[in-house]
Amino acid sequence: MSIKAHAGRTNPRTAAGRKGRAGRAAGFPTVLEEALASVPESEREGFVLGVLGDDGDGLDPALWGPGPSSAERKRAALANLRRQYQARRTVVEASLTRPEAAELLEVSEQAVLDRLKAGDLVGLKKGREWRLPSWQFHADSELGFVPGLARVTAVFAGGAVSLTEWAQTPNRDLDDATPAEALTAGHVDDVVRVARVGTAAAW
Repeated sequence: MSIKAHAGRTNPRTAAGRKGRAGRAAGFPTVLEEALASVPESEREGFVLGVLGDDGDGLDPALWGPGPSSAERKRAALANLRRQYQARRTVVEASLTRPEAAELLEVSEQAVLDRLKAGDLVGLKKGREWRLPSWQFHADSELGFVPGLARVTAVFAGGAVSLTEWAQTPNRDLDDATPAEALTAGHVDDVVRVARVGTAAAW
């Protein structure tokens, strides 16, 4: 199975000091990512500062034109939050309760909780109750759920909602299988590698 690289707001003045990770500045265009990657690590901070204005709060207007107003930034942030909360509601609605998961796996509810604590299953809370996204359960898997989740979540940069979206999306680095499908097929190392590369690219 072939594995290829795939893919906050970071203060550019401290980017080089964050374990060598250059970090994306606010509003940094996607088109510049390749250019940034081609710059030697020791010179990346200077490259970023050359693109940004002195306040480091946006792109240099002399190069890129005026940036968004504070009202526009607020609207964009609110729209993004709404999308995230809608995604959470969607995941919750398609998830199993702890009793439902216990019934499927023919184990106790405490055993399901133990699996959650160990990272073998992932879930999110609705009030005091756990909800377990359904994609991780698979009748063909030896234990009734996909293997390797603890290893994936250890390197994945996100919680249960973003993991659910990622796990169900075909990935070209997994030969167009979804990460969930690849895990079910036993390709745990490949999925972990793709998750790790994606996390590194996010920085």
